[in-house]
Amino acid sequence: MVNAFSRNLRFVTFVRPAYWVAIFSLVYVLAHVVSAAERFDDVVVSPQVFFQGQTYHGYVEMRFMVENQSPDRTRRVTLVAPHKAYGSGNNLRRVERTVTVSPGTTVNITLWQPPLLLNGDNQVDVLVDGRFRGTVTRSGNNQHMQRHAHSGIPGGPRAVLVSRSLNSDDLDKAFKGGASLKITRGNYTAAQATGAPNVGSRLSGMSAQAWSPDRVGAPGPEWLEVDFKPARTGAKSLRIHKLAWDQAFKSVVLKAADGMELATLPITNAVNRSFTLSILAVPLPLLTNAVATVRLNVDAGSSGGMVSVDAVELNDGSTSTFAADARASSTYATRFSSSTSSTAYDGPTVLRSELEAASWSESWLAYTCFDLVVLARGDLAAMNAAQQNALRSYVESGGGLAVLGQAELPNAWLSSAIKRDVFPRNAGALRFVAGFGQYLLLSSPSIALLDRAQVDAMRQIAQESGQVWQSMPKESGANTEFPVIEDTRIPVRGIVFIMLAFILIVGPLNLFFCARANRRIAMLWTIPLISFVTCAIVFGYTLMSEGITPTTRTEAVTFLDQAAHRATTLARQAFYTPLTPGDGFRYSHDTEVTPLVDVDLYNGGNARELELSQAQHLTRGWVTARVPAHFALRKSETRRERLQVQRQADGRVNVLNGLGGDILTLWLRDENGRLFKGEGLKAGQNATLALHAGGASINPLPDKLSGLYHGSWIAAHDALVTGPDTYLGNRTYLAVMAEAPFIEVGLAKPGHTRARQTIIGVLASEDVK
Repeated sequence: MVNAFSRNLRFVTFVRPAYWVAIFSLVYVLAHVVSAAERFDDVVVSPQVFFQGQTYHGYVEMRFMVENQSPDRTRRVTLVAPHKAYGSGNNLRRVERTVTVSPGTTVNITLWQPPLLLNGDNQVDVLVDGRFRGTVTRSGNNQHMQRHAHSGIPGGPRAVLVSRSLNSDDLDKAFKGGASLKITRGNYTAAQATGAPNVGSRLSGMSAQAWSPDRVGAPGPEWLEVDFKPARTGAKSLRIHKLAWDQAFKSVVLKAADGMELATLPITNAVNRSFTLSILAVPLPLLTNAVATVRLNVDAGSSGGMVSVDAVELNDGSTSTFAADARASSTYATRFSSSTSSTAYDGPTVLRSELEAASWSESWLAYTCFDLVVLARGDLAAMNAAQQNALRSYVESGGGLAVLGQAELPNAWLSSAIKRDVFPRNAGALRFVAGFGQYLLLSSPSIALLDRAQVDAMRQIAQESGQVWQSMPKESGANTEFPVIEDTRIPVRGIVFIMLAFILIVGPLNLFFCARANRRIAMLWTIPLISFVTCAIVFGYTLMSEGITPTTRTEAVTFLDQAAHRATTLARQAFYTPLTPGDGFRYSHDTEVTPLVDVDLYNGGNARELELSQAQHLTRGWVTARVPAHFALRKSETRRERLQVQRQADGRVNVLNGLGGDILTLWLRDENGRLFKGEGLKAGQNATLALHAGGASINPLPDKLSGLYHGSWIAAHDALVTGPDTYLGNRTYLAVMAEAPFIEVGLAKPGHTRARQTIIGVLASEDVK
């Protein structure tokens, strides 16, 4: 700690003009970290930030460290988010979790945010032993499932998580450097910031002859990076020729020709400010290295944040050098263009981890909001077995993992993976396909040393991993693609007939009989009585036409690695409930639950509640009576079910069904490439399979699985059944089940159930005798 502080102090001394600013920033950060922990009697709650930024699918982890400082009392602690809920549309109104904390112990409490907007403030209620004790602030700037945050890109941009040990800025620059932008030069582009200023002095707002980012007026980081050729020595000030006030400019980063950062200079209201309209002058520290690159970090959503940069100049007091080349995070030219399609950068969004890899989550759900996770070899080695297992589950469920400086996967991960070169062998990129996802091992130890082929490999995996979320249907489309009942229409004819009969009886007939009996005053009780009877008839009619029993439909595909005892399931599930279920739905903490709804809807929709103490208990708002509810499910877990094979002397094979349910149809390819088929295998039954005429396996099994994941999960079953010989490699099988034993139904009383599960299994050596 002392050495680290000494290094920081030497750096502050080095950047002499910003000395006090740096000291103030350091004190502020330390004070902020300390104040993040809140005490409630003898219970201390500390929020932990995993990452900051926008994500567009999957779950986000809100983690809190809870310490019980009591020496002898066990505490029951409940966290509820948000403190105040508001808004409309399809959103998450409440998520809560209760844990028991023993005396003198510390536990981590995770609140999961599924792929719905958490509509409320950033405060979390803290209840101790059932009593409200106060609130704690959710730290960080997570913007999960923000409405219309995807800027017209279906499913949103790909999100890439980078560990703290790697330079996320370098990866962001590498991704953007390889982007194919339609507009690279011209109005509003970064090229307008090169050379001497050419916009009239004291102009405000924006100009086509200056650079402006695409995000003008909206909050979020943007950057402009300019190069000086040759690199400049002896510069005393940096002069930014701009067309607006200074609030949008946050910091300046100076770099040498080799990319090494020489200094980072914050821009504040009191320091490094010129208060002029056209030029922002930033004094520079005394540098021994030549300045080759200057990076301007801006926030286009700041007050007065019309960002427009005409030129960037290094000045030594007598001579000036202007930038010769430039690049930027985005350009306003994408809006200025007459093209209807966005030409903005739609490549991966890089998100930096705020936690060391050794502190990452042990649940695979924490990584589902990312399309690619990038680690260094040392990060993977620092993780415990549970954390490594979580990343493995994430990959097998369709995610992507890139490890820099790693030559081989851990031995435990090789069971279901097939090694394959994606790019030329000298590219230093090896791909391992496991389950529905991919590993990528890169020989380069750091991001700065990656070549273009390796960056393209990461970009490709991120693109493929997030592809499925672009095509996920919403309410109406989901029921058309996957109907849970044949007819969801209200029985209009019968109800209209009952209403007509009610009108005739309560009106003319009631008046006629009351007048005939000379008791018109009786209408005071006959009208309510007839109305009550009519309501009872309508209720009885709808009850007879639909009943009160819910209907459930499940379609699932499972990859079962028998050697590793691992099962990964993709499923679509639909419910139709005549009455709203009082207990909601329940899923395990290994299951990702994605409601297929319109998340950008402002009017209508449902506010949902989630309770996480024992399982994922979807309590309220997840289903409406007589309205189909659809979910996409992913699950990764340890399973012991298996198929056992015994060879017979006549060349046939005998199998024992240990998959936990009846098998309708089974295809099996042995180690010699022969294809066998059997039908009607009961659970626990031995049966002999007959040789089936089928072609040899063309591609390794995992390559085919990734294709199933990227497409429609509903169509996966038909693709497998119609062409099993093209999907099965040696020592693999395909089983069509009469039920779905590898995915939970969700409802306690599922009622009428239709289920179909297709299992793609890889046999272990001990399962073949």
